Amino acid sequence: MSAIPFTDRELKRSWRELSAIATPAAGTVRKNPHRLLLFYAVECGLKAVWLKRQSRSLFDQGDIDKTGHNLRQLLKELRVGADLSLPENLQLQPVTQDRIPRYGNISILHQAWRYGGECTAPTDQDCENQLQQVLKWIQGELK
Repeated sequence: MSAIPFTDRELKRSWRELSAIATPAAGTVRKNPHRLLLFYAVECGLKAVWLKRQSRSLFDQGDIDKTGHNLRQLLKELRVGADLSLPENLQLQPVTQDRIPRYGNISILHQAWRYGGECTAPTDQDCENQLQQVLKWIQGELK
């Protein structure tokens, strides 16, 4: 399946709209659907920053093949520093019936949250907090 290229305008619009929904209101109980939108807000924002730094306007097939949903790779290429890094690996709650362990690199985070998984190391809350920090950094970059 091939991915669809997107323009910087589309990525910025998506980043703004997703950020508005993903930013928690005071007293809001956060669940995986909120976190999933946060993940995608950060992904769109990082890709928009990446295009801006390269003075380009299209995130094309080559860019998509290189980055996919790997936020760590995008952060690394943008050289944002260790303060904004994301964990390399995740561990999820084991599958209950057979106690099958589930783990993978950070690029599976959107799948974990999309399908209702629970991150145990780092926790869902830890991942959300770090993504919120990245979101704040993106806001400064895209003003």
